[in-house]
Amino acid sequence: MMIIFTRPVFLILLFAIPIIVFFHIISISISKRRAIKFANFDAISRIRGVEMFSKNLTILYLHVIIVFLIVLSVSGTSLVRQVESADQSFVIAVDASRSMSATDILPTRLDMAKKAATDFLNMVPVKTRIGVISFSGAVYIEQEVTDDEYLIKAGIDNININNVGGTDFLSTFATASNLLNTEESKNVLLISDGSANLNDLQTITDYLKKNNVVVYALGIGTAEGGTDESGAVFSISEDTLKLIAEASGGRYYNINDIEDFYSSFNEILTLKKKNAVFDLSLYLMIAALVLFVIEFVLFNTRFRTLP
Repeated sequence: MMIIFTRPVFLILLFAIPIIVFFHIISISISKRRAIKFANFDAISRIRGVEMFSKNLTILYLHVIIVFLIVLSVSGTSLVRQVESADQSFVIAVDASRSMSATDILPTRLDMAKKAATDFLNMVPVKTRIGVISFSGAVYIEQEVTDDEYLIKAGIDNININNVGGTDFLSTFATASNLLNTEESKNVLLISDGSANLNDLQTITDYLKKNNVVVYALGIGTAEGGTDESGAVFSISEDTLKLIAEASGGRYYNINDIEDFYSSFNEILTLKKKNAVFDLSLYLMIAALVLFVIEFVLFNTRFRTLP
């Protein structure tokens, strides 16, 4: 954890603090000289001197703290710390194309993917924000990004094989990116067999890099392939998934059973640590305003008895 300044040039204003202290001391000195002209200062100091001095110091402390907070605020003071997975958001993107009905992964690739996606919710910390989409030749938002586990599970359960042919990865990542637009980071948990991509891979990888979308691709299926109810054979396209994941800064995992899912999830959640920057400027300015109000009250009541 460390402190950084996004506008460090304004830190030069901290030199105003010793100037404020200097003029405050001069002001006190002048006030005491005036008091000597009109009264017995020794008597006044024995009765009221300590209280007046204490109030003068209080006002000085407040002046210094207020200026200090304002300078930190305009300097863009930010806290950098390593965030855990609870501070990260995900979109679970589940392939719902026809090839996902293959039975080389029992009971089907899609059924296993849905079970794994649901189990993923039990592995992430509470309040992790997650969205759910399904895709084939078209993309469907099953659940907007939320930390409501019930809604996320309902979105996963709602996924079924889609009759729209193909696998449109580009639209999938664009949709995921839009869902994560207000989140701190854009992380996509892609569960797919990687087959029948409709878009040029270079266009996809360029989009991921440009929009800072990190893809963790879980390739579900065997090298031998599997058949659906019609007898059509579908094999996994690992090269496509590897290229997408690595180009985005993520990682590819081959999945043959539920244990493979669990081990990949554990690694992804371990990897999901990064330095996040939290801008403190607004909070520092609010603190300065609160102290200014306190100073105003003290200044206008310094010679009165407060209730």
